[in-house]
Amino acid sequence: MTLSTPIISVSSLDEVKSAVTDAMADKSRLEIIASGSKRALGRKCAYDVTLDLSAMTGIIDYQPEELVLTVRAGTPIAEVQTALAEARQMLAFEVPDYSHLLDTANAGTIGGVVATNLSGPRRLTAGAARDYLLGFEAISGRGEAFKSGGKVMKNVTGYDLSKLMTGSFGTLAVMDEITLKTLPRPETSCSLIVQVDDFAAATNKIASLFATPHEPGSAAILPAELARQAGLPLNKDTDKDTDKDTDKDTGKDKKSCVIVVRLEGIDISIADRLANLQRLTGGDRLEATASEALWAKIRDVRLFTAPVRDVWKISCPPAAAASVIDTIKASHDISYFADWAGGLVWMTGGTDTLGTDLRQALAGFGGGFAMLIRDSGTTRQVIPPFQPLPGPMLALHKRVKAAFDPLAVLNAGRMHDGI
Repeated sequence: MTLSTPIISVSSLDEVKSAVTDAMADKSRLEIIASGSKRALGRKCAYDVTLDLSAMTGIIDYQPEELVLTVRAGTPIAEVQTALAEARQMLAFEVPDYSHLLDTANAGTIGGVVATNLSGPRRLTAGAARDYLLGFEAISGRGEAFKSGGKVMKNVTGYDLSKLMTGSFGTLAVMDEITLKTLPRPETSCSLIVQVDDFAAATNKIASLFATPHEPGSAAILPAELARQAGLPLNKDTDKDTDKDTDKDTGKDKKSCVIVVRLEGIDISIADRLANLQRLTGGDRLEATASEALWAKIRDVRLFTAPVRDVWKISCPPAAAASVIDTIKASHDISYFADWAGGLVWMTGGTDTLGTDLRQALAGFGGGFAMLIRDSGTTRQVIPPFQPLPGPMLALHKRVKAAFDPLAVLNAGRMHDGI
């Protein structure tokens, strides 16, 4: 008979504190969850009791005129986005929804977003989730209540713990109240679609476009086949001249990659900026509705067609991305696309050695990080989901963990061995 893991449901910071101090006394370990939407990310943590934060919900304070939102950690993302939409505002880092990748019922909670530091395509120019966390209240693994930051961007109250807490995957503290900066939602948007020879040409072209004064906001690179599957109108004059855009012998696109550049703002501004970029590239316009749908697919990694196997998130210098991809393509059958102007590559397919080969390729081309997002089988049991840290960096992480959670009560081993 299999015994189920005990679950402690909490609804206040005092109850969290009691649960943590009890765990310290019992020498037991806690798994911290709310909706459980990010449970499949990272390593399987070692725990004896599940601490359920799903009752810690609600918007505590929202001042649209001040661009400030305070919300409890267990509040669903959907609830937050609804409130922001009513005021024509947004979380500028563009929260991604990986529910289809992770086989979960929803996009999760605001606490999960902060804990994982997940950010979408707008991160390229607007910044990451950690850049919008103004402050929080939490209980550390020592059972101590503490606060950091406040409700303004400039806040001199000591260490910038907001940056430390964001992306810590619940290994340092359990957060309750979270204060975020919001921004006005753009009036409208569109995208510029440009076909180029290959991935290297794409990153170079994007760099040149971002060097102009025309304020592109996001940039993605799609292989032509994937772009066509996504419904983009490519090779418009193929019927007139098949030799112009496709190879007669293979039928494949001569221009193997497609650049998608998003422009946001007021309509008159977008029209002028797009016209200037079109003069530089000869690209086509993708109107607002189609553009928004495409960027949602890019943000949520919905461009891969079934069957989806392991999915890797690769962060590297854009100039190195083409070399990394070419190296992997030489030995693996993969599907991929890139966000953040080529600095973030999503990849699926390949064999069981894909993760190891990816990390070796990254090391050979200037460094980077490869994180396993979707495990379609047992991959995270044989290869670390997070990029292994160099010795000195791992030692620093362990010292931080010891400062906040010396008994490893919270999400033990979730990120790295001992963290």
